[in-house]
Amino acid sequence: MKKWIVYSLMLLFAFDLAQAADNTKNNQEAQLDNSPVCEPVPVSKCWKRLADYLQKAKPPASEREFGDQLVAYVMLAKLAYWARDFSDAKKFNLLALKFSKQTKFAVRDADMSASLFGAMININLANLALSKHEYAEALGYLDQYSFIWEKLSKPDGEPDELVLMRCAALIGLQRGSEAEILLEQLLKKLNFSAQAPWEESPLMLVLEPFNPYEAGRRIAAHFMREGKYEKALALLQTMEQRRTETIAQMPEDPMPGGYWATHGEPTALLDDQAVIYLKLGRDTEAEPLLRASLLVQEKKAGKRLPLVLIRLAELTRRKGQIAEANALILRAKAIPRQDQWEKIDPLASTLGYID
Repeated sequence: MKKWIVYSLMLLFAFDLAQAADNTKNNQEAQLDNSPVCEPVPVSKCWKRLADYLQKAKPPASEREFGDQLVAYVMLAKLAYWARDFSDAKKFNLLALKFSKQTKFAVRDADMSASLFGAMININLANLALSKHEYAEALGYLDQYSFIWEKLSKPDGEPDELVLMRCAALIGLQRGSEAEILLEQLLKKLNFSAQAPWEESPLMLVLEPFNPYEAGRRIAAHFMREGKYEKALALLQTMEQRRTETIAQMPEDPMPGGYWATHGEPTALLDDQAVIYLKLGRDTEAEPLLRASLLVQEKKAGKRLPLVLIRLAELTRRKGQIAEANALILRAKAIPRQDQWEKIDPLASTLGYID
């Protein structure tokens, strides 16, 4: 399922829950306003109408109403985060946490922080702190999640997604040696031939499905920034080899969800290698990778096409092929810019991709 479809489903669900929670007698006129919220893309304060519904809601009269209101608060926090209203997002997450602990319907576990909702809220707060470069705070929320994880008797240690977040926080705190140990352990676990899971409900998903290729690219980028170029290249080359082998061996009618090898940009690994070679001045090794990437991007009208053209122009200019370099630049500039909303990457500053 494409990200924009998941995003739209979450918007609609949050809006429906917020309307259901607004059970005041004076809501008849407001209920007529069912126009889309935060569309086509989330902008500052676009979530306010959802917040207004929740503010007018009566205390829940049943466990179902309690669950609906709690979910609505969590989703409202996500909307504020996507709109980059970070202070509001934090406020809504903390409201959700407070709401979950105070209601009489939390009788199954008086300490809601030991529940899956508590875990979800802690992850949201950790992502928010990472996005604001508040790494010590992020680490605190991740530690709370780890405590919940253990209390829920989950095996095999922390989820891999959480390990990446923890590493990002550690790198931000200049504790790179600790992060390096965790990244090396994670690298040994990555399965580049694995099947991707079938899409789950976008609402209840605490952590997004873990893509080993995206994790590997982040680790390779970290190696590069640490000056370990050959190690980064070896990892990227192994990943590309495993990706190619996995695609070649896929059944004609794969299971729902497919394989991770087919997810994401098909030339991302080639492009990452090319960037490292360019940085090292090894143009003869970068050029075939960029030209192979260019062929794929041209056929698919890929969003990375302008970037590949510019990099190839840089390389050809260094070779003295000025006319070709200028032509490549003109092609890149002629491609219409697509201003599409992109999800926030909370790891970008400390454990981001090469490009």
